[in-house]
Amino acid sequence: TLAVGAYGEASGVVGDLNDDTMMNAGAAYVFTRTGGLWEQRAYLKAGQPGFADSFGFAVALSDEGNTLAVSAPLEDSGVDGDPLDNSAEAAGAVYVFARVADEWSPQAYIKAAHPDPWDVFGVSIALSGDGDTLAVGTDSEDEG
Repeated sequence: TLAVGAYGEASGVVGDLNDDTMMNAGAAYVFTRTGGLWEQRAYLKAGQPGFADSFGFAVALSDEGNTLAVSAPLEDSGVDGDPLDNSAEAAGAVYVFARVADEWSPQAYIKAAHPDPWDVFGVSIALSGDGDTLAVGTDSEDEG
């Protein structure tokens, strides 16, 4: 299993692969290899895609390939758990997806405990081999 982030992608907004109106919203692709051939198995978008969120900036896949973390470090939304509150510019977020029976579904939407503008939460991510522990890096989180 291979996961690829495409943080500059604009297509796929609201499920329309021909809609390129949301520049740099981003996407992630999942491929599997069978008999030496790679085949695309999933096309993933953020739950609330936004202009310049950069979903897919970093991806991390568990060892068995069934848990995938995808960052969107420039995402504005999710302040106080509200996915429509875009008041913290580039606060960032990480999405976790799980594969069951070859279908990928969202499992978690993760924000910093106190998202602030330009935290860039998700600029780097790492997922443990078993997929149960996620580490998230930020560029400019201020303490306090």
